Amino acid sequence: MSTTDAERELLRETVGQLLAEHCTPERVAAAAGSEAGWDAATWQVLQETGLTLVGSPEERGGSGGDLSEAADIAVAAGAAAAPVPLAETLAAGMVLARAGLDIPAGPLTLAGAVSLAGAGRGGGRVLTRVPYGRVATVVAVGAGADGREWLAVVPPEQLPPGQPRAGRNLAGEPRDDIELGPDAPVREVAAGTAEYAGRLRRLFRSLLIAGAAQRALELTITYVTEREQFGRPLGKMPVVQAELARMAGEVAVISAATQAAAADLAGGKPGGAGISPVLAAKAQASAGAGTVAAIAHQLHGAIGTTSEHRLRLTTTRLWAWREEDGTAAECFAALGREAVAAAGGPAGPGLWPWLSRS
Repeated sequence: MSTTDAERELLRETVGQLLAEHCTPERVAAAAGSEAGWDAATWQVLQETGLTLVGSPEERGGSGGDLSEAADIAVAAGAAAAPVPLAETLAAGMVLARAGLDIPAGPLTLAGAVSLAGAGRGGGRVLTRVPYGRVATVVAVGAGADGREWLAVVPPEQLPPGQPRAGRNLAGEPRDDIELGPDAPVREVAAGTAEYAGRLRRLFRSLLIAGAAQRALELTITYVTEREQFGRPLGKMPVVQAELARMAGEVAVISAATQAAAADLAGGKPGGAGISPVLAAKAQASAGAGTVAAIAHQLHGAIGTTSEHRLRLTTTRLWAWREEDGTAAECFAALGREAVAAAGGPAGPGLWPWLSRS
């Protein structure tokens, strides 16, 4: 049954209020400075409400609902700078359900993998910069040299000795390297699973950026409205208004692109030789994130860089997330290759059908 606009608005309000209560600047900053790199108490609250597995079917252990609802939750998580693998768990649950597997309890993270030449069936698979790999059950998806696709579900306590190798991104979020051992529970899955997992990773990263960009805009509007310079609010100055308009334009384009991509993927369109809305959304989100962050800090001045200021917690995520799951340059280059393939020969659909998806 489809969700009504009123129900989606209620979901957005509920998630926003819940995250605002638990993701205070102090707690977000403390999580980034801790060894675990996350806020377990916030995760527990989210899990108890069922929000961590929205979009996955109940018969597989999910909370029901669809991808559009999960997308709203991811946007809210980005806006709150939530120090938990919420978007990653939402995406991983959908991949497991698609593969016909039950979803384990607790936080999940979704990782792609590269296979080492000559490695055995279970080992030699390297996972790099896995979000929250030290605290979450890793759902790894990849394809072998023979083209067959595989999936592994590895709880933190079952990682090989010495794993993971801890790392962090610019925002202090865990980004860990893992090499699956020979006893990793690898199973073969249907063709297309790896592509689906990759699209979900890219989509949910874009949705996080969309939420963070919106929060940066809201913070900046509030600041220039309240802050006075030369006897009047900063927001009354034409140059400030022009920069705010430019910032708002970037935020609007990011939001439109990510929502279109979520709707497209929720509709089950394969993409294939046609334009990939998810690829386009990540390209736009990554390209716009830097502009949004730069304007926000320019208008805030030095205060926005202090350790527990909400803006710094937001913009460090924008800078980190724009590089993850496809940079702007990588995504635009991939879109260019699709355009050339579509227009360059009889096998392609033609440039206009590719652009219009007709």
